[in-house]
Amino acid sequence: MIILGINDIAHHNTSAAVIRDGEVVAAIEEERLSRVKMDNSYPHAAIDEVLTIAGISADQVDQIALAGLDHAQQRPALDRLYKHIAELGKEDSDIRSFYRKQQLNRYTRLLRKRPKLPEAFNSKPLTVVEHHQAHAASAYFSSPFKGEKVGVISMDGSGDFSWGSVWIGEHGRMQHVEHLHALNSLALLYSAFTIFLGFKATRHEGKVLGLAAFGKPEPLYSRLMELANPDDWDHLLQAKLAKCTLRQHGDMAQNSIRELTEGLSKEDIAAGLQKFTEKLVCDKVESYASNLGVRYLALAGGIFANVKLNQYILELPGIENIYIHPNMGDGGLATGAALQAYADLNPGELPRFMNNIYLGSVITDESAEEALKESGISYLRPENMAKAAAGLLANGKVVARACGGMEYGPRALGNRTVMAPCSDPDINDWLNKKFQRTEFMPFAPVILEEHCHDYFPDWKPEHKAARFMTLTYNATDLAKKNIPAAVHVDQTARPQVILREDNADYHDILHEYHALSGIASVINTSFNMHEEPIVCSASDAIRAFLDARLDALILGPFLIHLPE
Repeated sequence: MIILGINDIAHHNTSAAVIRDGEVVAAIEEERLSRVKMDNSYPHAAIDEVLTIAGISADQVDQIALAGLDHAQQRPALDRLYKHIAELGKEDSDIRSFYRKQQLNRYTRLLRKRPKLPEAFNSKPLTVVEHHQAHAASAYFSSPFKGEKVGVISMDGSGDFSWGSVWIGEHGRMQHVEHLHALNSLALLYSAFTIFLGFKATRHEGKVLGLAAFGKPEPLYSRLMELANPDDWDHLLQAKLAKCTLRQHGDMAQNSIRELTEGLSKEDIAAGLQKFTEKLVCDKVESYASNLGVRYLALAGGIFANVKLNQYILELPGIENIYIHPNMGDGGLATGAALQAYADLNPGELPRFMNNIYLGSVITDESAEEALKESGISYLRPENMAKAAAGLLANGKVVARACGGMEYGPRALGNRTVMAPCSDPDINDWLNKKFQRTEFMPFAPVILEEHCHDYFPDWKPEHKAARFMTLTYNATDLAKKNIPAAVHVDQTARPQVILREDNADYHDILHEYHALSGIASVINTSFNMHEEPIVCSASDAIRAFLDARLDALILGPFLIHLPE
């Protein structure tokens, strides 16, 4: 059975995925092909590409799964939203005027019509999966939790006029518990603060997270808690905060934030916001777990891109393990929709752990050599690439790697990655300048699994989420000594734990580096210039390599040194 999943009406990161007999075999976001960051155009190129990767034609697709409801299906949720806005409008004139204005254009402005399917799929059976159910399905049906009763939680900015959902996953089925009202969206509130701090919403929330470690959460944390109702999540945010989720780009939100943060530094604002988010989400997740009787959690949605929050969730009393879908944002909705459709057609089939995330466009030996010949750059084909690359890294060089299938999700995990030694704390400044980036988080490390516990004692082999770089751990003194460039000021790091079965060639480079240096870890940062998607093709990789003037590039089986 072949199912094509399509995320076609998201506000960002439209995508496509192919499921064959319950296994994800191809998945890609439109942005990687169009080279437009967070592209939300119809994913024509992504659909064509996943069919190519899967080696199938449109005729061979058995079922189409669409993520997100169409405009007619969304109306009940929109009506609930307007009811909530009306309640808050009684307390706040800004919200009241917003409500009246939006009421005039409610269906034309807020409801999104679904685009037409490509003609090749018009006759195929069709499943439509609500936004947050697709997020939840992406987490549960790709999780490593087989046979366990799982709490499944999605949280993001907003989708289909909700900002989250809760489910129980058991025996290959998801049972609905509740949806969360959009006007209480902590993720949209975080985005509104992101804008206030001078960054871009949906792109730079990670910078706010990194900045938070440099500040003090008080007094903003207390001010925010006074405007929340932690015991009533139907009315979680009082009017002063709720209006920030209505129009995060407008003066209404920014004026409200300005009043709350008067006299505070950017660092302290970020710290207060981060602690507020951690406190509310962790307390609620702990309550869900207790009430549902679960010790395992499967998580998806953009709020779970917050790696420090994920660490605290894992540390909650009673939580045995958590799994975060590797593409936790809207780019993962196509996969989630397809997985839900497959589960509906094959009831009772247990989740399959997604241990392969190299699901995107493939750089073959032939495409790599063709791009190199077109560029006119000299290149070598080492007999032992792992030793050659490790030697460069041991000599302090920065080495990019673009090989095989592109990673699924926002994290570079070896196939579209830039590697460098972690021993120089100043690397965060000078390497970011090469990529024209402004970051506050340190670069993340990749580490050999057999040495991970020496660097991160809270890590356990069953923490599959760490294979996808989706949560932080407290660092040991050995980590602070050997990989200081990867340890943040809060003494945590966000590792990718690498097993040879995940990516043999990438693993072997790290193994050889360890043999030379005695250090089991190097920096792994995404291979892209600032505000560009991660490189996709061989030509993308060559251009980024030259623009950043890195020391070396591994492109398929070829090694390229920076031309003089």
